Amino acid sequence: MRAKLCLSLVVFVQMCAVSIAQEKPATVIPPSGATYITHVTVIDTEAGKEMQDRTVSIQGDRISEVRDSKGKKLPRGAKVVGGRGKYLIPGLWDMHVHSVVAERLDSMFPIFVANGVLGIRDMGTTMPLAEIEHLRQQTANGSRLGPRIVAAGPILDGRPKPTRPHFLAITTAEEGRETVRRLKNGGADFIKVYSNLSRDSFLAIVDEANKQNIPFSGHVPFSVSALEASDAGQKSMEHLWGIYLSCSSREEELRSEMLKGGVNLPGSERIRLELDEAASSYDEHKAANVFAHLAKNGTWLVPTFTAVLQDSEIFDVRVTTDPRLKYIPPAVQKRWSEAASEGAAIKSKSFERKVQIVGAVHRAGVPLLAGTDAGWVQPYVYAGFSLHDELALLVRAGLTPMESLQTATINPARFLGMEKDLGTIETGKIASLVLLDADPFADIHNTTKISKVFLAGKEFDRPALDQMLKNAEAAAKSSVVP
Repeated sequence: MRAKLCLSLVVFVQMCAVSIAQEKPATVIPPSGATYITHVTVIDTEAGKEMQDRTVSIQGDRISEVRDSKGKKLPRGAKVVGGRGKYLIPGLWDMHVHSVVAERLDSMFPIFVANGVLGIRDMGTTMPLAEIEHLRQQTANGSRLGPRIVAAGPILDGRPKPTRPHFLAITTAEEGRETVRRLKNGGADFIKVYSNLSRDSFLAIVDEANKQNIPFSGHVPFSVSALEASDAGQKSMEHLWGIYLSCSSREEELRSEMLKGGVNLPGSERIRLELDEAASSYDEHKAANVFAHLAKNGTWLVPTFTAVLQDSEIFDVRVTTDPRLKYIPPAVQKRWSEAASEGAAIKSKSFERKVQIVGAVHRAGVPLLAGTDAGWVQPYVYAGFSLHDELALLVRAGLTPMESLQTATINPARFLGMEKDLGTIETGKIASLVLLDADPFADIHNTTKISKVFLAGKEFDRPALDQMLKNAEAAAKSSVVP
């Protein structure tokens, strides 16, 4: 009798539960093990607005829910991160680095994460493509701390004798085609083109890249114009190389002089011609047509202000005594110091023109990406830290703080075709997030005020981030630099 009574009671309860469920849809509660960031202001990088008092739920490596905190009941014993008075942004991207190099990983990768830079696009390295893939697997499975990686592998340039080990000499059109096929088959994410490619080699490379359905980005070779490169399908143009020349009233004269010097043209002379002389002969009417053309083609620009800011300041004391030098190996610091002592002789005078141009291309609708050139080669550029400097310099050029933030969040996701997973804070996307203590809309410098980082769902609080920086400092001191 007691057994029958218990069974009847169970059936009754189940029937009641079914009836209630049919009358009122149940709220989906993420499974146990979820993390809840409560009462936080979510920065909507797509709409360009702030969504206040939200609760963001993280389950595994994904965002499981974003909703109003009002009336949100959390499971008993849930992991809660208080977000009141804080701001949540998507993980940042540095879209121009040279950091995927064996001796740089132990120092640079933790620094990227500690600065909320959770994705990087490496623009040229000596590391074999198979090793890059292994590194990707390590960062994905958590066996190595580091950002998400997009990489080109080696750089394609036209010098018969490459100036650096990560450059490949492309001296004929067929060499260009064969190299594109080899890199595509080896797993490169894109092809990186460089300044000294001949016209025939460049056109062969881009034709083969288009046939192989692999994007190409990089410098605009001085053998072609920025408009020709854009029409050929170049996806992004770095540092504004080619832009100054195409906007100059003396374009034909300056290009002719550069082509006459060819691969033997000294770097200082190239800077004088393609930057200083071109910038001083900037033609606003011509520039407007160039920018409209780039915007129509959807060609992206990566200004990399931080790569030349120190030149414009003649490596002054503020630059050469930067406290972030502790994250740089002593041998590299020595090279930077030597560059600073010689910098006044070769520095570019075009920085303010660059600020003007970036503002103009932005107003013309040309899409922008934030990048820094971090890689120990460019003096006084710091992995992770300089991305925040770049965002501030983009605001100086005329972008709003929101627009600047977009160049390191949703714009990279769009550029890379990763919008399904990254770039915004939405249900189903990867939980690579940065929790800030202050409003980046009020001041873009507030992106440096990092409370926590979520790397594909894994939480790192401020003490953990500080420990990353200490480890990176120690790794830099002991790094063996070629």
